[in-house]
Amino acid sequence: MTGISRRRAVVAFGSVMAGAALAPRLRLEALELPVEGGQPEDEAFWGVVRDAFDLPEGITNLDNAAYGPPPRVVMDDLIRYARDVEALPSPRNGALYRETTKKVVIPRVAALLGAAADEVAIVRNATEALDTVLLGCPLRRGDEIVCSAHDFWAMLNALDQRRAREGVVLRMVHPPLPAKSLDELAQLYEAAITPRTRLVLVTHASNMTGRLYPVRRLAAATHKVGAEVVVDGAQTLALLPFAVADLDCDYFGASLHKWLLAPIGSGVLWMRRSLVEKVWPLVPAPADVSGIGRFMSSGTYPEPIAAAAAAALDFHEGLGGARKAERLRYLTRYWRRKLEALPGVRFYTSSEPDASCGLAVFEIAGLESEKLANHLFEKHRIVVRAERQSGRRAPEIKGVRVAANVYTSLTELDRFAAVIEEAVRRGL
Repeated sequence: MTGISRRRAVVAFGSVMAGAALAPRLRLEALELPVEGGQPEDEAFWGVVRDAFDLPEGITNLDNAAYGPPPRVVMDDLIRYARDVEALPSPRNGALYRETTKKVVIPRVAALLGAAADEVAIVRNATEALDTVLLGCPLRRGDEIVCSAHDFWAMLNALDQRRAREGVVLRMVHPPLPAKSLDELAQLYEAAITPRTRLVLVTHASNMTGRLYPVRRLAAATHKVGAEVVVDGAQTLALLPFAVADLDCDYFGASLHKWLLAPIGSGVLWMRRSLVEKVWPLVPAPADVSGIGRFMSSGTYPEPIAAAAAAALDFHEGLGGARKAERLRYLTRYWRRKLEALPGVRFYTSSEPDASCGLAVFEIAGLESEKLANHLFEKHRIVVRAERQSGRRAPEIKGVRVAANVYTSLTELDRFAAVIEEAVRRGL
């Protein structure tokens, strides 16, 4: 089924029955949580949450900032949808889009963002969402784009291509490690914004450092010169409670397969309604398609992936966004305090509450991050990520990224900290 027919499928004889068979199961039974409890330090409560996941035995996964393993209810829906669609793909893939993705998932993702459904497109990931804007906004030679060396590499690659192809100017800020405050970060961007600025790319939380950025203040500075703000929310959507209105941005993109815990291959693009028609889609839409739907004609798309996000939304809402954020902050503080006491350990963010949330990055003097990450997995079955940006952009990034999740236990973090302590003492 093509991207065009995904949005405009003719209702074949079997699709009505398929739509009924695949009608979304709107339920909040994803979690059977105790009535009492739920505080960040309540291990019994979070043990119940852990039981909702099918986790690989013997492996401690602390690399959740890249992908969040879906809970069992999400995987059940994904498999159910996939089996039904693949048995009769032609009518059923389109029916699943119409009955679940369009009627259920899009409005609920929009609600998560505090936005209207006609401002939201379901795409494949944050890269597709953000590159749609970064490559599709009309610009002329000499127009300026402000970005950071600590932005995600895929966004910076898109900007490099645009600079090479069209002659736009990139004004890249270089945040210190760690930044002293949100004010210090804001001043870096404000100094880079000029009357020639047309776009400002801001990462809500950097995947390379964990650092949260003062998006709303930067939006004010950007709008003051008549420019627009593009926010990468991949590391904050469904982790920090916020609405896009709180950010005052013009465009927002994120993956649903990170902190929302939807299946791999789902993301969201939001933009102000007044800007939709001026942005060129990555893949041209049919001539009679208008509005945000112009950005959903990506070719053949497996609708079971998007539809299963409904169960992920059930899970997220059942757990509660604020409770989830507090648990992740608690876990990050827990393991961080253990490592801070070790010699030669340096963190890329401060320990202040407004500095980070679900992930943190550290380095150990004299130990290569890749070597340490490999040691953790090969010897101890602990998964982390060696975080390294292109040397020409941010050679200072050479740490290990750790991101716990709602299923992570203190026992796992104790073991991780003990392994790091041993690595520091013995030098691997």
